[in-house]
Amino acid sequence: FSHTYYLKVYRVIDIIISGLGSRLVLVYHTLTIRMMAVADDNFPIVAACTAIVIVLLSIFSPERIQCIIKAHRARRQLQKLSSEHEVVDGTEDDNHDNRPCVSGIFIHPIKSMRPVSISETKFDKHGLVSDRRLMIVRKLPTPSHGGSFAKGEATHRFFTQRQAPSLATIELKPVLSQDRERILLRLSSTLFPTDHAYIDNHPNTVKKYRVRYCAGIWSDTVEVADVGDEAAEFVARIVCKDDPTFKDVRVVSILDSSTRRVNEMYCPDAARIGFLSELPHGGLTDGFPILIATQASLDLLNEKLKKKGKASLPMSRFRPNIVISNTTKAFDEDNWKAIKIGKGKDAVILHLVKGCPRCKQSCTDQLTGARGEEPVATLSEFRALGKSEEDVYFAQNAVLNGDCYNKSIRVGDPVTILTRGEPVWDLGDVHAE
Repeated sequence: FSHTYYLKVYRVIDIIISGLGSRLVLVYHTLTIRMMAVADDNFPIVAACTAIVIVLLSIFSPERIQCIIKAHRARRQLQKLSSEHEVVDGTEDDNHDNRPCVSGIFIHPIKSMRPVSISETKFDKHGLVSDRRLMIVRKLPTPSHGGSFAKGEATHRFFTQRQAPSLATIELKPVLSQDRERILLRLSSTLFPTDHAYIDNHPNTVKKYRVRYCAGIWSDTVEVADVGDEAAEFVARIVCKDDPTFKDVRVVSILDSSTRRVNEMYCPDAARIGFLSELPHGGLTDGFPILIATQASLDLLNEKLKKKGKASLPMSRFRPNIVISNTTKAFDEDNWKAIKIGKGKDAVILHLVKGCPRCKQSCTDQLTGARGEEPVATLSEFRALGKSEEDVYFAQNAVLNGDCYNKSIRVGDPVTILTRGEPVWDLGDVHAE
């Protein structure tokens, strides 16, 4: 085709795109002008790009395309900011003993059971690898409408320490598998010291579990696989100490194909994932895949408890994934928006999206299951920051930057605060189940 033909194609598409929104027009014009500025032979490339835009417009609304563009732009800007900080860090003294750093990394293989302390971890689409991939559920009553569940409707409901504090007594230990075809977790409890159970949570094994449920987690529903009777019977013995009616509990695993997105209301543009900038996954967590706490904030809380003549509390009460030390002041994390963990191209960027409201689970001793009034009672005196006076906050929910998946962090990694902003608390009613 002649250059005149391509020019006509460009003008026709230009008219179409001009009615779709100023931002899209700007991106399209910038692309085509740059192409034509190089050489006349780039008219075919411009036409090809135009064809791609037409295809995208046939699939997505202009608003969706603008969302994709914003996400890609936000990720580039944040990576540029991260690189600028890297240059500054390189000019400083090598002694960074007093800078913020990762002092603890924790995973919770089964939701609401004891944490496992690890020295390093990698991130996948559900968050920290092996974190909250399993949970406990109970079957819901048969619905009154028609006597059966509709397709996609939750048949089971998540079950946590909120209902059964004895779950805190269950310890999990990974067991090495010689054939590498199994990922075994050994369950034990101080309530029954001589008993234990095993779960094989290797992705290939999970695929083979035939019993599947739709499990409700707050207002979401996610497909899960039942991991068998051995684990269920062991957990049932424990939680029946709280209530004999809990004997129907089951242990389930999230499927690799399961999809549960985080709340779009709190998700920054740069945290969207992939070329199409989808919302990140929440896995089996309460809402967000990562929870970050600082040692300085816990220290302040314990100071207030000590003044009341009460015992200090460990960080395990708040069940964070990442603990950061050497911050400038307590609860400085309220104002963090984006942080970088590590250095160079392997650094991980996290977005702190909103504060984490605390419930009676924080008042549960994570070794014995005993429940008291702290830390919620003391936190209510200075951390009641939500819509209700009962909404108290400690730690920050976080999501991964959209281009940081499959990267790793380690205990001791430096932490850089990239951006700050106003704190965000729950915009709606806080869940309390």
